[in-house]
Amino acid sequence: MMGEWAAIGLRFAVYADLLLLAGLALGGGLGRYAPVVDRRIMAWLAALGVIITIAQFGATALAMTGNDLAALDRDMVSFLALETPMGLSHLVRIAVLGLLVMSAIVRMSRVLIGLLAVIAVASLAWNGHAGASEATLGLVHRTSDVVHLVAASLWIAALVMFARILLLDCRTPEALASALTILDRFSRVGAVVVGAIIFTGIVNLLAIVGIEGFFPAFGTDYGRLLLLKIALFGGMLGLAGLNRWRLVPGAQAMVDTGGQGIAVQRLRAAILTETALGLLVLAAVAILGTLSPVG
Repeated sequence: MMGEWAAIGLRFAVYADLLLLAGLALGGGLGRYAPVVDRRIMAWLAALGVIITIAQFGATALAMTGNDLAALDRDMVSFLALETPMGLSHLVRIAVLGLLVMSAIVRMSRVLIGLLAVIAVASLAWNGHAGASEATLGLVHRTSDVVHLVAASLWIAALVMFARILLLDCRTPEALASALTILDRFSRVGAVVVGAIIFTGIVNLLAIVGIEGFFPAFGTDYGRLLLLKIALFGGMLGLAGLNRWRLVPGAQAMVDTGGQGIAVQRLRAAILTETALGLLVLAAVAILGTLSPVG
């Protein structure tokens, strides 16, 4: 039981770390409006990713031997690392994360940093249910999963950026006006991000359970947790809509009438709540990867 929870904890940690890393490297989808992120932060996230990935590989390898530590000898570790999709994806992830760690001391272009971060988060598609799919279905599933992961990374990183801005930088009307411009920018990009997440989420589920097993899957523990994840995602979507159509326009009006403090408090509460829901979604994802969709 402890081993299962350790695996779930590591899955949560690696998803949270790599999604944030990739999203920050891509500027949260904000383009030229994206706040500048210190490269040292991304280097630290990459270093943390290396540590988590090594721990995750060790835990997975141990589980594959039936938790028999004696069976986990050099030959077994070499086989798992070099001759299984799980092992190879971990090695690729460690390699690109290592390069990202170096970005703190070796100058790299933002494009290269973004590419490396995307490769790191994309490597997650070769673990869990997507990694188990084979042939053409496997290619479709993993491609869809990569798009799903990248889209999710943009949303998560944007939320973190907004939270930082609203907590630390909105002390003047000018700063709030700048923050509102950034929020408005993401609300436009967000429609594409949400569409990508929903579409690829459906594709991923169909790839896992098939058309015939679509509705029966919701009668399993996997399906019930998936429904909870969808509900949490719906909550995030509702808050995003509230931000776009009520809070941001309302805050823009308040800036002109001196209600800056109230506007910041409302936006801050909405963004922090949305971020908390995002973390709960990641927790659900971490558990879903350990459950069978067929009961």
